[in-house]
Amino acid sequence: MGKPHNCYNNTTSRECVKVVILIIPLLILFITSFIIFQSSNGQMVNSTTTTSIGNSKEISSRDVLDFRYSNLVNFTSKIKQIDGHLNASLLNKYDGNESLALAHAEHPIGELYPFVGPQIAITNQSLNQSLYSILMDIPEYSKNSTNEEYLSVIQSTQNLLKDIINEVIPKNLQNDKLFNSFVVVNLLDLAGHEYQAGVTNDTITAIFEYQDSKAFIQQAEKLMSTFYSDSEASIDSSGLWPLVNSLNAAIEKVSTPEEIYLSIDSIFSKISLLVNTDKLTLLSKLGVSAD
Repeated sequence: MGKPHNCYNNTTSRECVKVVILIIPLLILFITSFIIFQSSNGQMVNSTTTTSIGNSKEISSRDVLDFRYSNLVNFTSKIKQIDGHLNASLLNKYDGNESLALAHAEHPIGELYPFVGPQIAITNQSLNQSLYSILMDIPEYSKNSTNEEYLSVIQSTQNLLKDIINEVIPKNLQNDKLFNSFVVVNLLDLAGHEYQAGVTNDTITAIFEYQDSKAFIQQAEKLMSTFYSDSEASIDSSGLWPLVNSLNAAIEKVSTPEEIYLSIDSIFSKISLLVNTDKLTLLSKLGVSAD
């Protein structure tokens, strides 16, 4: 067997030099291409991360296909759900139901903050830290405070939620009928699901979920009020408010979930007319299927 062919063998040094000369340009080309790829890839990742919220102010009020638009709709809905739980907790506190007051107080930090926290942090880390701290403390306040003290805590938290909306949601979307209609659809659809989980055979079998449905409908009502000017709301030529009142009456009567869904669906139909968007688009935008 002959000696190994390597560059330490003087007889092959010329060949090795030729090989090295050929390899070096290829190596340089590979390294350069890798660096360029990593650099451009990093820019793409950073762009995707920041545009979800950081560049949201560039979104048109009609740019509903932009994925950031959907993020903002769902973000707003989550903030409204936190607000709804806070109201429900306070009402139970005043009614002397400490266990339900605590249950609603615990829900925001355990179930909702994980969805909104990262998005708030991108825009304003200080607001994010403030929300986290107060939501962590609210369950303890619900147990160890007077009604008046708890009211003050809830109001402070709700003011913080308003600051967060103003910071995260572009101004042109906050009072936009189409944007708010998507949030309303989200909240009412969720209210229907919560109601179905809370009522069986015309009887409230899960009071927490039943109260959730009422709380989320209340939040939806507040947003629907932005569809009108004050004078328009008092006249309500569209006929939306009678439908909302009918839904609330059905909830109070503990109607069947099917009746509640029909009532909610009639509101969806009316909203689609108000915002000049077909109902299928309005519902499918958030993954809600129309019957």
